[in-house]
Amino acid sequence: MKTVLVTGTSSGIGRATAITLAGRGWRVYAGVRKTADGEALVSEAGDSVVPVILDVTDEASVTRAVGQIREETGGRLDGLVNNAGVYHGAPLEMMKPEEIRRTLDVNVTGLLEVTRQCLPLLRASEGRIVNISSISGLVALPGVSVYAGSKHAVEAITDSLRVELKGFGIRVAAVEPGSIRTPIWDKGAARDEAREEDPDIQAVRPLYERLVSLLEKLNSRPGVLPPEEVAETVAEALESDSPKNRYIVGKDAKSLALLRKLPDAVRDRLISARLG
Repeated sequence: MKTVLVTGTSSGIGRATAITLAGRGWRVYAGVRKTADGEALVSEAGDSVVPVILDVTDEASVTRAVGQIREETGGRLDGLVNNAGVYHGAPLEMMKPEEIRRTLDVNVTGLLEVTRQCLPLLRASEGRIVNISSISGLVALPGVSVYAGSKHAVEAITDSLRVELKGFGIRVAAVEPGSIRTPIWDKGAARDEAREEDPDIQAVRPLYERLVSLLEKLNSRPGVLPPEEVAETVAEALESDSPKNRYIVGKDAKSLALLRKLPDAVRDRLISARLG
C-alpha cells in the first residue's frame, strides 16, 4: 500500500483529498491540528486514514509527525501533498502585520519545512510532491497581494524543486484551483467583515467594497467547484504515469490564466475594468 502525507486535512481541499486517496487504496497520513478533526476524518474515511497532529508552522511539530511516519513506514513515503494554507485578503493598507506573517508562515515557510523534512522518505521511494497553489499564484489580482505573493512563492518553489529533485526520481507538481467551495473563503469573509469598523478603512473603502462584491459573486456562482474535484486532480498528479508540471482547475482559473499571455498594460486595464 502506498503512503502519502496530506497537510491541512481538517476541512476543504485537504479533507476531500484525504478521503479520495483513502478510497483509492492509499494509506493517508492526515495532518490535523486537533485530535477531534482526525477522529471525524477516520469515522468518514476509515482506517486507511492515520491522523497526525501537525502544525506546519512549528518545527518541533513537523519533526514529531515526520518521525512517526518514518517509524511506521520503514522510512518511506510515496507522496506529499502540501495543502495547509490560510487566506487573508484586503488592500495592503488594511492588512495587519500578524496576518501578513501568518500567511507567509503557513503558505510558504511551513510548506518548505514539511517538504525539507520529508525529502529523505520521498527519496527512498522516488515519491511525488503535489503543492496546492492557486490561480492567484499565476495571476495576482488587486486586494490579495499577500495571499497571491505566498502562492507565487509556491509556484517558484515548485519550479525549483522540480529540477532539483528530478535526479532522485522525485516528481513535483502544482495544482492551481480557481474558485472552490471551501471554508478557507468563509473564514476570510468573516475577517473582512470585522475590518469594517477599522477607521483606516475609510481611505480605501471604495476599493475594499468592490473587492468584497467581486469575491461574493465569484463564490456564489453555480460554477464554483467542490473541493472533491480538486482532490481528484491531486490523485491524478500522484498516480499518473506522465504527470503534468501544473494542473489548472476550474473554468474561471483557466480564463484568468490567459491573462498571463497579455502585455502588462492590457492585462491591468482589463482587471481594472472588472473592478469598475
